[in-house]
Amino acid sequence: MKKFNINDYFYIQITEAGWRHLEKTVGDEYIKYCINGEHSMKKINGEIWYRLQCRSVFNLLPNDFGKLLFKTTIMLDDEALEELKQ
Repeated sequence: MKKFNINDYFYIQITEAGWRHLEKTVGDEYIKYCINGEHSMKKINGEIWYRLQCRSVFNLLPNDFGKLLFKTTIMLDDEALEELKQ
């Protein structure tokens, strides 16, 4: 079993519905500097992923009545996971 702190970062892919939601809720400036910035965008296997703090994602992209605002696969840095002994 492994433990992950929601203050740590993980990588997500934002859907079109997610981008529309973000434009309405946080605006273009926030998207430009906090989501699309060089420090948070990463290309992995030809796909763009966004490095965001886990708890921020849940605040920024809540479940929107069945619309997926981010894809259901996420990526974690190995060093963000803590091994637990059972």
